[in-house]
Amino acid sequence: MHVLHVTPYFPPTWAYGGIPRVVVALATAQARTGARVRVWTTDAFDAVRRSDMPAQRVQDGIDVRTSRLLSNDLAWRHQLFLPRGEPPMDGVDVVHLHAHRNLLNHAAFRAARRLGVPVVQTPNGTLPRHERKIGAKFVWDRLFDGVVPREAHAVVATSRAEVRDFLQAGVPGERIRRIPNPIVMEEFAELPPRGTFRRKQGWGEEPLVVYLGQISPRKGVEHLVAACADLDGVRLAIAGSARGMELPRGKAHYLGTIEGPDRLALLVDADVLVYASAREVFGLVPLEGLLCGAPVIVGGDCGCGEMIAEAGAGLLVAHGDVGSLAAAIKRLLADRPAAAEFVRRGRAWIAQNADSEAVARRYLALYEEVSR
Repeated sequence: MHVLHVTPYFPPTWAYGGIPRVVVALATAQARTGARVRVWTTDAFDAVRRSDMPAQRVQDGIDVRTSRLLSNDLAWRHQLFLPRGEPPMDGVDVVHLHAHRNLLNHAAFRAARRLGVPVVQTPNGTLPRHERKIGAKFVWDRLFDGVVPREAHAVVATSRAEVRDFLQAGVPGERIRRIPNPIVMEEFAELPPRGTFRRKQGWGEEPLVVYLGQISPRKGVEHLVAACADLDGVRLAIAGSARGMELPRGKAHYLGTIEGPDRLALLVDADVLVYASAREVFGLVPLEGLLCGAPVIVGGDCGCGEMIAEAGAGLLVAHGDVGSLAAAIKRLLADRPAAAEFVRRGRAWIAQNADSEAVARRYLALYEEVSR
């Protein structure tokens, strides 16, 4: 099986959120099974820089093809990825599109249809028209990608919440599959000692509340800042890039995008990890936090809350309910045995349901199914 993953952003690009993390975990695990794996991506990196990756490289057994963007600014500001070159379709048995509404998907979908190659799509929360540029998304769907999720051989939802989004968007139910996002368990086998991040920042031992992820209107970061405003003796750290909004004013340390060992060290030091977003179809960060020992609070009206509730692994709050969020933070800080039990349950659920090797095998079985 020779699979082409199509994604507008791929490591070392992290500023665009969780999709690069999902794609690299899945592609790496599939390569380990012996599958031939290729990735087509761009040199997008962040608001002002491009990645310096070569046009072709091999990374952990993956054949990575990187097309240069016509405009890095258009990619960052408007999600308008304009790649130079054509999708590398030679020898490909199946095309796996990641995200929605980008020209890489548009080009790869049409090339696959022309060549008779089956297509699988994993939108990862990008299918609904919500949060920003709703009118532009409507126009884009009419002109370009509206047919992709309806005509792909299979469209993968990461949660029951996302299945509902697909059905509302007109995706035929018989083409929908549900597979969780992959987590590379080995990354969490050896964690930094607790206190590493605090010492690096020169912080004391006061309780540390953390948000890690993109800072956008849907994520509820402004509600977290408000909830922590009256919590005496609590330090709030917010890590991630701001997209579509100004940083909320208040008592918070804004750390920017954090990756690698620092990312793990921050999660290890978190006494509470908050991810109280709306319409979050999966949410890798809370699961990664649990693997680092951080008890979590998540939005209850989304796929992320669905999984935390199923696992019995944390507290759920309504998006925008500042009072309930503050109360949940106080509860986890006050009852550390209960917080530790949430973490234990979460780790068990992740090992059983989201391990990257198991998820990779499920996708490979799906590729075989759509190729028959």
